[in-house]
Amino acid sequence: MAVELTTEEKVAILMRQASDDREGDRFGAAGGLNPLNIRTLFHGGGPTRIFRILLSNACAFSCSYCPMRSGNDLARHAIAPEKLASIFMEAYRRGWASGLFVTSGIPKNPVWAMDRMIALVEQLRFGLRYAGYLHAKAVAGCEPAQVERLAVLVDRLSYNLESTCQRTLDTHAPDKSIAAGVKLLRRARRVAREARPVPGDPRAGRPLLSSGVTTQIVVGLDDTSDRDILHATSTLWRERTIHHPHFAAFRPIRGTPLEDRAETPALREHRLYEADHLVRRYGFAEDELVFENGLLPLAHDPKLAWALAHPERFPLELTTASREELLRVPGIGRIAVEKILAGRRAWTSFTTRELGTLGPLARRAAGFVAFLGRRLSIFKAETPLFAPEAIPVPRNVYSISPGTFR
Repeated sequence: MAVELTTEEKVAILMRQASDDREGDRFGAAGGLNPLNIRTLFHGGGPTRIFRILLSNACAFSCSYCPMRSGNDLARHAIAPEKLASIFMEAYRRGWASGLFVTSGIPKNPVWAMDRMIALVEQLRFGLRYAGYLHAKAVAGCEPAQVERLAVLVDRLSYNLESTCQRTLDTHAPDKSIAAGVKLLRRARRVAREARPVPGDPRAGRPLLSSGVTTQIVVGLDDTSDRDILHATSTLWRERTIHHPHFAAFRPIRGTPLEDRAETPALREHRLYEADHLVRRYGFAEDELVFENGLLPLAHDPKLAWALAHPERFPLELTTASREELLRVPGIGRIAVEKILAGRRAWTSFTTRELGTLGPLARRAAGFVAFLGRRLSIFKAETPLFAPEAIPVPRNVYSISPGTFR
């Protein structure tokens, strides 16, 4: 006979399953943080400690990469929206968390699942007068009007496209459509720009969707190249459909059709994040980056790989270089660039030691810059002892895929 779990036991399970075990232990526990799965999010307003949880881990969909897929041998749990709102507010009042991220499987059907999500958000905003950070994930197959309602009440809305190739979704997630997903993302952004604040919303004067819209791509679910992935996500960013993308290295999940497939190296996911950062924050176009057979090199970060491919651009003269040129120097970040521009008129000498005061990685730039015509150092690209591409990918099988819950 099945044993009915207490609300506290359900909360513990659903928070663990919404965890990202790569994020480690920030507050004294391992993996999915115990007793609460709390992740620190850093943004323009400072750090926010995010309480992360699934509203339900039940799902009517059968995506071949997902641990919550219909038919998988998984104990199913759900929390009533009003109960979850109360639990989160208790954590918020105690100072354990300062924001909420909530996602969900798709029990029954997408419309029913989104109604529960909206009920949670409305209870927090209007019933409990919560004015803090709130991130909710829209589910595939929901109604456009539901996305509109969510968009005017949360600070960040996400919807996972999962792939940039519809044929891949047809094979692994047949209930999902890239075109429909992009329409929902664009609708959310349009509503945020055009809609007026909802009467009674406690967020006095804060812009709608102040933290933007995000999406996720599962990397390695198919043979789509890094070049094509970056082109797709950068296009969505340039047209202001998304604030930024998430990338999730594929992991084989126990009990799914892809259980025997090799996982995607985490370093590939990391390189995609670095390349995306160069596009969104450093003025690179994605087609400028260095690719090898469509993939970003694993041996060097994308900025260094670009610099090594363009020796004619270096050494860069620190006393005259423009902001745009300085941003392309390996090891020099945005803050270091502003320090250089603000202080270089007063420099009478400049060495590698002074370079190191500009930032934690700035010494790496020594071989790429010059002061009054003198290169600060000779740069030699170190070849890794073992080429990352040659390192065997472990044949691990997981119970939870962190990327599913971003």
